[in-house]
Amino acid sequence: MDLVTAAGALVGVAALGVGVWQLRVAIMDRRDAHARSSVTAGSNTEPAAEGALPVAAPVGRLPPEVLGRDDMLAELTRALGRRKRNSGAWVLAGMGGVGKSTVALWLAAQARKRGWKVWWVSAADALSLRGGIVEILRQAGAPEAIKREVREGAPTAADRFWAFVDAGSMKRSLLIFDNADLPAVLSADGVSLPADGTGWVRHDASIVCVVTTRVSDPRIWGGGARIRSLKVLDDAAAAAVLRALAPAVADRTGQEAVELARRLGALPLALYLAGTYLASPFARWRGFDDYRRALDSGAAPEAIADLDSASSGPRAMVSRTWELSLDALADKGLGQARRLLYLLSCFASATPIPALLLRPEAGKDGRAFTTALRGLAEVGLIDVGGVSVAEYPEVVVHPVVADTCRARLVNAEPDNPAIMHTAVRLAQSAVEGLDHENPGDWPSWERLIPHVRALLAWIAPHLDDDAALKALLSAGQEAFSSLWLAGPRANAEGEDLARAILAAAERLGHEHPATLAARHQVGISLYNRGRAGEAEKVFRVVLERRCRVLGEDDTDTLLTRDQLIGAILAQGRYREAEQMYRELISDMERALGSDHRETLTTRIDLAWSIGMQGRADEAAEICRVTLAADRRVMGPEHPRTLDAWADLARWTDENGRHGEAEQMARELADVERGVLGDEHPLTLSTRATLARSIANQGLLTEAEPMLRDVLAVMERTVGNGDFRAITARRYLADTVSGQGHARQAELIYRDVLELQQRWLGPEHPETLRTKALLTSPTAPS
Repeated sequence: MDLVTAAGALVGVAALGVGVWQLRVAIMDRRDAHARSSVTAGSNTEPAAEGALPVAAPVGRLPPEVLGRDDMLAELTRALGRRKRNSGAWVLAGMGGVGKSTVALWLAAQARKRGWKVWWVSAADALSLRGGIVEILRQAGAPEAIKREVREGAPTAADRFWAFVDAGSMKRSLLIFDNADLPAVLSADGVSLPADGTGWVRHDASIVCVVTTRVSDPRIWGGGARIRSLKVLDDAAAAAVLRALAPAVADRTGQEAVELARRLGALPLALYLAGTYLASPFARWRGFDDYRRALDSGAAPEAIADLDSASSGPRAMVSRTWELSLDALADKGLGQARRLLYLLSCFASATPIPALLLRPEAGKDGRAFTTALRGLAEVGLIDVGGVSVAEYPEVVVHPVVADTCRARLVNAEPDNPAIMHTAVRLAQSAVEGLDHENPGDWPSWERLIPHVRALLAWIAPHLDDDAALKALLSAGQEAFSSLWLAGPRANAEGEDLARAILAAAERLGHEHPATLAARHQVGISLYNRGRAGEAEKVFRVVLERRCRVLGEDDTDTLLTRDQLIGAILAQGRYREAEQMYRELISDMERALGSDHRETLTTRIDLAWSIGMQGRADEAAEICRVTLAADRRVMGPEHPRTLDAWADLARWTDENGRHGEAEQMARELADVERGVLGDEHPLTLSTRATLARSIANQGLLTEAEPMLRDVLAVMERTVGNGDFRAITARRYLADTVSGQGHARQAELIYRDVLELQQRWLGPEHPETLRTKALLTSPTAPS
């Protein structure tokens, strides 16, 4: 499908037609400039600069309709209608492929319709610029002396040109400098900045002047410049581009094209490349979803390489799109910018890269690091946010920039393995500075986890030694552990992270300790998702292998036993779990010690297995003794201590001491709010216990709104299938029933039963208890 045809009727596809053309022109300009320079090396003359270059605007490449830039197009149209046009040059800035030239070309077409003269000059390098200016002067009938100064690159050439223009011979004209990614090209001497107003861009010119560039820094262009930044397309338009370019690809859910468009950062050039690739009969990935998954996996470099290796010219541009800007930075003495961009691209794209991850790299040479960051930002290769806790701003890399850099990183360049190893070391260093059980570190973990997951997904298969892989796996396992007690993210993110760790670890062998640790974490993620039966099967396999590889008394082996029993407990096999817990605690006390934190935690689990059998007094006593030890060993506000405290409050209430339980739960809830936050699952569970203890004292109308509030938050955060949410709903049903609202209570009980059957199973004791209540002669009705 022809690019312009595909783009014509789509909302927001402003950059498709000219985006590829713009890139090709830039590359050709750069190539030709280098060729001319090599021909004239050692010579005092510049033969190629003596000839003029074409300056006609290529309006034939403009899509039939340019939508999605309405506000910007309207503003530029008004510029054509002003009587006095010395309101400053227009600078259209943005990253490569976003559509700057398309907007400028649309303006050129509008100007031509009004009878204006339109000049289109490539500003990719000084030779192209001078060749275009010479042709403008030739067509305008300028004296030979002015043309000669321009051809020879005289310092006064820009002054002579603008004096001629302002003399009146070029009224109602539009001058567009395209691809001005090296702003110094537009200065009078080729060294200073256009901001000084002495070069080829004049803010007081008598004609309309437009510049397209990747550089948006106002300091470069001067206070008189009207800088307008172009962003990527919206979701709907971006998805429409993909569907139009690949009409034979089924969008089964109606969202697959949207998700791929988001993954591509909605960049028009990237959408064009991906869409035309998927339409090809030789495409390795045949659907929108398949291609998105490839980009999110270790196959991403191959996915990008497929675009580069295709025969059509535009596709071959993807690996050069941002190399032009890196070349320009290197010419300015910022050669380290390329390495830094490649390093940043190792981490999650479109996601802020936290200071804690980059701090060691910045610490080597803070000035050079900040200068390179600034250079990358100025050419649109990275976005920067507000100032972070470090001395440099928050950094975000566009997905397609990252993909392209990653594709180059996996090539056999000498420095590439070192860059990937540096990324792993940075992740390892960040992880070592955090405690996954310290709530104060949880926000840092939240910012770090996407980047660790990105490294696991794409970089792990390309690490050339086991030591680096083991370091990355260790970082991943610590990141996963931070999800323990860290809130609903344990459910939402845990399984994806655990499976990414396992996929990376299997290269070491099925029985390698790191692989067994990864499989153990997959079991934990299944348990957290309410799939206790599946988790039990995983833990049994891991336990058998850990016993053989590590030994029965190894801490990791004991932890797998603990998790296995937890999965059995979650399925309602309370008596079996109790016996297994007692045996495990005996082994833990012998191997780890009676005050080891894992031993103490397992005692709390034992109490739960006992309490669920109706022996609340015994469960409460175990929790009371263990809580005292937790406070001594881990501190009064450690999450494990708070967990033991919460269980003590629950079993105290179940034992009939409702007033004592209420006081305990009120105090605990205040502590949890301060340490964990209002919406942490442990805080919510304690609030449910508090409401339950109040209801059990006969204060039903006070307890009901408390339970409804807790349940509403639980449904939004942990989901209504979470055991804690089901328990809170059961408490609510009991409270409503106690007030005599039988019909309303029955409806809630039936909701509880449906959730229990789905998430706990039809034979779970809690499910059977609710079913029995609803079928008894005294059931609410």
